Amino acid sequence: MKQGAAVSSSSLSPWVQRFGASTAGTWLAALLFIALPFIAANIFTKLFMPDPGLREWRNLIKALVLVAGYWAYVRWWERRPVREISASGAGAEVLAGLLLGGLLFSCVVALLAGLGAYSLETVGTLGDLGAVLVSMVPKIAAGALIEELLFRLVLLRLLERSFGIAWALAISSLVFGLAHLGNAGATPLIGVLLGLELGLLFGAAYLLTRRIWMCTALHFAWNFVQGAVFSIAVSGQSGESWLHGTLTGPAWLSGGAFGAEGSVVAVVLCLAMTGVLLRLAYRRGRFIRRAEGC
Repeated sequence: MKQGAAVSSSSLSPWVQRFGASTAGTWLAALLFIALPFIAANIFTKLFMPDPGLREWRNLIKALVLVAGYWAYVRWWERRPVREISASGAGAEVLAGLLLGGLLFSCVVALLAGLGAYSLETVGTLGDLGAVLVSMVPKIAAGALIEELLFRLVLLRLLERSFGIAWALAISSLVFGLAHLGNAGATPLIGVLLGLELGLLFGAAYLLTRRIWMCTALHFAWNFVQGAVFSIAVSGQSGESWLHGTLTGPAWLSGGAFGAEGSVVAVVLCLAMTGVLLRLAYRRGRFIRRAEGC
């Protein structure tokens, strides 16, 4: 890997060459290529597209800016192919993520129902399901893609280079959880639990493939089945849904206003699945720091 090699080394002073190859140089390059354009896109879309009905378009623009910035960073700074967002083989990874996310949250609901914490009230029609798909898929997909690009492809990957895989998983997962503290029903404890529950799960899915597709599909399916199918608040946020049910019982079981993601049931199931994914990643040699920097 040739980090910081975008400019010929013969034209740079030794100090500049050393800084470009350093950890600080890597983070500075990520800031310039990825973070600043994303912040600018966020500000631009809020200023010139304030209508709440344009939220999906704002998220699409921000996602495209993130992808472009990441592509530029890898191609011009790391000087390698951008395999982690390549479409080759993406179909199987997306399918695996969708199946795993949908099944995992369905298991959460089944256990909550068995414990008396979730009750189904009404079932919508096929027309209702179609309306939910049209309304919620773009919104949930854009949010999942943006978060996975930021927290897994950028933060986790760069932290791994700086501190190793264990610290990278811990720090990126904690930041992911705490980033949701502004949501309804969130508390510092819920932020930590969300990091343990989903930050680690999505991070493990990324490590298994070292690509964006499976972790994004897993994230999407978890949120879609949770909110658009079972009408449970997604990290404290509600939307249209096909089935209509309610969560009841103590907050440690039901998750309270934050939704089932704050439930001990979801935390235990997700930690168990995280262990499975990390074991698979280890067996496939994904923890080895490879020269190509994936």
